[in-house]
Amino acid sequence: MQQKRNEVVVSSRRTLILVGAIAVGALAALLILRYVSGIEDKANNDTRLVSVVLVNGDVKAGEKADALIADGRLALGERRSIDVPAATITRLDDLKSTVAAIDLSAGDIVTAGKFAGALGNSSSSSLQLAQGMTAVSASFESARGVSNLVQPGDYVNIYARGNEVKPPPVAGQPEAADGDRPVAIPVLQKVRVLAVGKNLNTVAAKPADGAAPVPDSDLVTFEVPPESAGFIAALGAKELVLTLVRPDYQPRPMPRTRILPDTRLPGEAGRTPLDNQAPGSAAAQDVGR
Repeated sequence: MQQKRNEVVVSSRRTLILVGAIAVGALAALLILRYVSGIEDKANNDTRLVSVVLVNGDVKAGEKADALIADGRLALGERRSIDVPAATITRLDDLKSTVAAIDLSAGDIVTAGKFAGALGNSSSSSLQLAQGMTAVSASFESARGVSNLVQPGDYVNIYARGNEVKPPPVAGQPEAADGDRPVAIPVLQKVRVLAVGKNLNTVAAKPADGAAPVPDSDLVTFEVPPESAGFIAALGAKELVLTLVRPDYQPRPMPRTRILPDTRLPGEAGRTPLDNQAPGSAAAQDVGR
């Protein structure tokens, strides 16, 4: 009898283990399915075709949109969602009674900054702004402004650079290191550059020697929501720094960077910015050359 009971107990345990293994396997399969579905959804969204206004022939600054629509140089077309920039115009009606603010080439996608103004009033700079946005300027000398490489239409991240004062001692905790601590604080990410100096919405021509164009002032003007303009205004007294990012850059949470006496910098840890590059990419293959 006791042997039978033991056999029943062992059998029950095996059944429970089997059921548990099946449950874990089912959960893992569900998680994998959701992960794969998420990747597929993103890929499908990126390749989804959206309606945009395209330039079908060369356009000179000052030409009337109504005439361009009539002769077919502005027309509706389709582009992949991932290739469509911010503030893209999607209806021809939105361009009526406006003029071209800059020269355009066939194949260009029309964005809000490329056409502006009611007819006869195209000189208003405020009409270069996308709906609901505002312009705010800050001063950047070359080293903090990416060596004059930033041009209207580029996207940048803005950091505030300075020093944090040593915090007061807290009972029961080790005292902070002496002196101020250098800190870089992410202020805004993926901000569109509206103007560099007085160069509004057009890229400055390069000098004959091919060097980076020299702006006519050290001011950079950004297109931001009104509530974000206050951050730049409030931090104007601090040292703002720009980093140039790609148009497909995706903003993500970024902590402020503090340099403490015991901070181990990436170079000390043997790390390179290419650590995040896909193996076999052109940039990664250049390491060590």
